[in-house]
Amino acid sequence: MWQRKQTIYLALIAILMVVASIYAVVVILQVLGGLIAGLGCANIFQYKNRKRQMALCSLGILMLLVWVGFFCYDHYYLHGGSTMYPLYAILPIVSIILFWMAKKGIKHDDDLVRSADRLR
Repeated sequence: MWQRKQTIYLALIAILMVVASIYAVVVILQVLGGLIAGLGCANIFQYKNRKRQMALCSLGILMLLVWVGFFCYDHYYLHGGSTMYPLYAILPIVSIILFWMAKKGIKHDDDLVRSADRLR
């Protein structure tokens, strides 16, 4: 379970989103960040069902895009159109990339298993 690189990516997502939720001021961003962190942790333990893992990665990317949308809306309208973003605002962007990399790794594992099944 921990020997695969996508597990490391999913664990990093959980850590980054916990940090982003701690620093977020708006409650909906905190809740959404906690849900995304929980999704990353839950996705680690779905290693026997790769299709579900890939679906959860896609759901995580979608949730992160919603998080970024809420953040931009909140920051732009509540802070008067400020273009100075806090440092924690980059963590969901990094998490989107990590979810994509995890999904790519899971797909690679699925392809390896399918090719091994064809050889039998």
